[in-house]
Formats: sequence, C-alpha cells, structure tokens
Amino acid sequence: MADRTTEAAAQGLRERKKLETRSALRAAAVRMYLERGPSAVTVQDICEAAGVSQRTFFNYFETKDDAVFDWDRRLAGRLGELLTGRPAGEAPPEALHQALRTAVPALVADPGWRDRRRLLGAHPELVPKLLHSNSSIAEALADAVAERTGLPPDALYPRLLGGIGLTVLRSSIRAWDPESPAEELLATLDSCFASLAAGLPQPEGDDPAHSAC
Repeated sequence: MADRTTEAAAQGLRERKKLETRSALRAAAVRMYLERGPSAVTVQDICEAAGVSQRTFFNYFETKDDAVFDWDRRLAGRLGELLTGRPAGEAPPEALHQALRTAVPALVADPGWRDRRRLLGAHPELVPKLLHSNSSIAEALADAVAERTGLPPDALYPRLLGGIGLTVLRSSIRAWDPESPAEELLATLDSCFASLAAGLPQPEGDDPAHSAC
C-alpha cells in the first residue's frame, strides 16, 4: 500500500510540474508577443524566457503560435466536461449557459490569458488563427450536447448549440475590458443568453454597433 501511495504521489508531482511548465511557456509566449510583436519572437526566445530547452518546448507545442492559443484546446476539454456534468433535467441552452459561466472565472484569473486578450487587440492579424483555434471549443460543446440529448454528434441541433456557445463566449470576451473583474465578463455573458432567450431584440436607444452581443 505504501509503495502505491508513493507512486501516486510521484505521478501527481510529475503532472503538476508538466502543468507548470506548460503554463510558463504559454505565459512567456504571450508576453513576448506583446513586447516584440509576433513576427519578432522565436521559439528559442520563448524557451529562454521560460527557462526551458527547445526540446522541452516541443514536448508541449509544435509551433510558437500553439503556445499562444493553448488555452482554447484546454478550455474545449473543460467545457465538454462541465456541459455533460450539468443536471440531466436542465434544458440544453441553460446547461450551456451555466457551463460557460463556470469556466470563465478560471480563465480571467490567469494573467497570461488576460495578456492574450490584450495581444489580440494589439495584433488583429492573429485573429484568423484564433478563429481556427476556437473551432475546438464549438466541437467540444456540440459533442457534449449530443451526449446529453442522445442525438448524433453531427446532427443540426448539437452543432447549432455548439456554435452559439462559441459565439456568445467570443462576443462577451470581445466586449469585455481585460482590466475589469470577472464579474463584468459574466454579466455580459448573462446578457447575451438573456438576449438569445428573448429572440435577439435590438436594444432600444443603443447604437447596435456598440451593444454587448
């Protein structure tokens, strides 16, 4: 029993160290992109900033951009777990809303993710890469909706809800000031879902170009 406990503790430590290394590489990549501009940063630069070798870098990422957009892959997995774990009697749109709500605070608490939000504002040429990276989120949400509803994964309803979830998340983040607390991002997320539930009425007295969603 003692040997198994020791082995489990060692595995847990290794996993924590892997997560720490991945996080350090992610944060270093975003920070250096912000400081120098994406085209002026190399993998070696990121490795030196994070204090690891290039061999270690390529154990985690294939390219320097993969480090910058790593949050999306991890978020996709987390959202899939959250959505499938929602109460069985909850309507899929509400389950989607609550899954997104649960995932957002951890994102906002990560300084590297906030820096990436600033990076995308400073370097809009990265947005097409973000859109490609985001596709994993829509797919994970659609797969989770399919599991909840018993529909085939490629059926229209799961794909539609997955796309809606991604659009709400992206719209909320874009409307949010990264200097603001998580509560403001959650409020915008709630506003988007309320607007969807109401049939997407145009806000009265607001400039449509500046509405939250």
